[in-house]
Amino acid sequence: MERVRIRAGRAVDANGEREDVVVTLRQGRIEALGPAAEVDERPADAFTDVIDARDALLLPGFVDIHVHGGAGRAVMEGTREALTAVAEHLARHGVTGFLATTVTAPWDAQARAVAVIAALLDDPDNGRTGARVLGAHLEGPYINPAKKGAQPEAFIRAPDVADLTAHLGDSLSALRIVTLAPEMPGALELIAFLAGRGIVASLGHTDATYDQVGAAIAAGAAHVTHCYNAMRGLGSREPGVVGAAFARPELRAELIWDNVHVHPAACRALIAAKGATGVMLISDGIPGAGMPDGYAFSLGDLTVVTREGTARLPDGTLAGSLLTLDRAFANAVCYSLPQRAALTSRNAAVALGLAERKGLLAPGYDADLVLLNADGSVRQTFVAGRSVFKASP
Repeated sequence: MERVRIRAGRAVDANGEREDVVVTLRQGRIEALGPAAEVDERPADAFTDVIDARDALLLPGFVDIHVHGGAGRAVMEGTREALTAVAEHLARHGVTGFLATTVTAPWDAQARAVAVIAALLDDPDNGRTGARVLGAHLEGPYINPAKKGAQPEAFIRAPDVADLTAHLGDSLSALRIVTLAPEMPGALELIAFLAGRGIVASLGHTDATYDQVGAAIAAGAAHVTHCYNAMRGLGSREPGVVGAAFARPELRAELIWDNVHVHPAACRALIAAKGATGVMLISDGIPGAGMPDGYAFSLGDLTVVTREGTARLPDGTLAGSLLTLDRAFANAVCYSLPQRAALTSRNAAVALGLAERKGLLAPGYDADLVLLNADGSVRQTFVAGRSVFKASP
């Protein structure tokens, strides 16, 4: 029976920090965790693997709920091969679970991508060589053209329950988050439909007023997509979507902390307003993540080029991010390690209804873990107790 023992110099989750800890992994779960001095010694041959990480930091694996691609591959390719490549890219950066995220596109392309995601969810090979696909995040097509950002306007549609169900069919069960603009006609009915099925309705690519966001919350909205970006900003007399994100505790907020999309001071302001439990760091990663400067690719029907650490359309519009969550974890260095563990893992698990399984270092939780070196680089990533990435010595 497979059993792995890890001795870590420090172990940190959203609940706190511990020194010199031994963690035992068995059958995909954390079997035991405690101070090294109190752990009964067993011979090495009692374990499939014994890992000495006394110079490393052990964390719950990062959970990225908004990622379009990486390493030159895209979710919108709509193939298992592409998703596997993205999953392996994410594991190299400490991610153990993610929502494969679509972009606004012709419905057949979106439906094909979601169908591949749905097929993977119950597949025993999901998470075998990289991060585990936890479901789909449908970003569009029910957004406001005035705040489309890098989403192609030609394929934006009016929010409509019948439209969604007709095009996704049985794949609807794979949806975990749907990003939409609540001010568009039909949006409130769609939000109520999603909330009634346990799907997170997220406000994004939106020019909604504060009052319109309030109506969306009343209908069941609970989330804000990449806060600050592609939405009505905070004003003194019209707080807009950003003001609602700050003021309404019902909303959790995504944040791209790459120091490009959002200024570090604005990142800190959002966390000060909502607390470290109300914000989730996301990558918004695209195929250019992990690729060299000058790499060109398509995002939907739009051409994107990476340059100087950013990804942009020909007109200069930011088009997703080259961020990875290990880098986001490092960028949030002004916060304590437990707070950063909440921002990169625990809060996303809670938002997805996985609070009893993921995002903490505790017996019975999924053995989704990341070991970081002293310089913040990823040493090893585990999904369900299996090593899916190990850096070269």
